[in-house]
This record gives sequence, C-alpha cells and structure tokens, in this order.
Amino acid sequence: MNYIYISLAFFVGFLLPVQVGINAELARFVNSPLLAALVSFIVGALCLLASVVFLKVPFPGFGKFGVMPVWVWGGGLIGAVVVLGSILAGPKIGMLALVGLLLAGQLIASVLMDHFGWFGFPIQKMSEARWLGILLLMGGFFLIRKN
Repeated sequence: MNYIYISLAFFVGFLLPVQVGINAELARFVNSPLLAALVSFIVGALCLLASVVFLKVPFPGFGKFGVMPVWVWGGGLIGAVVVLGSILAGPKIGMLALVGLLLAGQLIASVLMDHFGWFGFPIQKMSEARWLGILLLMGGFFLIRKN
C-alpha cells in the first residue's frame, strides 16, 4: 500500500470529529444546526472552487452533466445529511459514541460495497473475519456507552 494514501486517510479520519466539534459550536453561535451545515458547505465549496481555479482544473462540457446517471448527484446530498446529522447527534450522544457509530456504519456499508462491487469497487467477498470485525466494533460501541 502507498503510505502517502494511508497517511492521508488517517489524517482525514482525525479531522472528522474535529469537523463535527467545530460545526456543533458553529450551530450554537448561529442558533441553528441547519444553518451551520449550510455555512460549512458554503465554506467548503468556496475552498474547492478556489482550488479548481488555482490548479486550473479543466471543466468538462455541460453536455457531460446531462448524460451522468441521476444517482451520482447523491454524494452532495449524503454529505449534507452526514454533516447535519453529526451536528445534531454529536452534542447529544458524545463524540466517542458518535464516531463509533459512524465508523460502524461505514464498515457495514464498506463490506456491502466490497461484497457486491457497488459503485465500481472491485468485488471482495464477505468473510467471517470481516463480520467478526464489525461485531467487535459494535461491542466496543456498547462498552463506550456503558457508564
């Protein structure tokens, strides 16, 4: 495996709970989780727009957008749900529980995506070891929540 991508994945994983904390605090300042999510997406969109302009990324013709399957637009919708859901749930259940549940959901979705080859991922069949890993993570969540 390429260590640059491994390091990048770890760094992005580290940033996710930081993002939730920042967005939850933003929601308190603006008195609205929905508005906080919108502000977060606007800031992110402006940063990406600046990057595209700075790096001179070629923009595809508008005809490309008309032939894409409708479901590919779902990534932005899912991103909005993830950010808003994290802003709402994080302060109520705690960061560790939130991240544990997010990770459990990500693992289950990832196993299914690998098993069935969804979204162009190479097929990697389900195994007992993968199921055991998911069950252990879920057990870890219940231990985290136990006081």
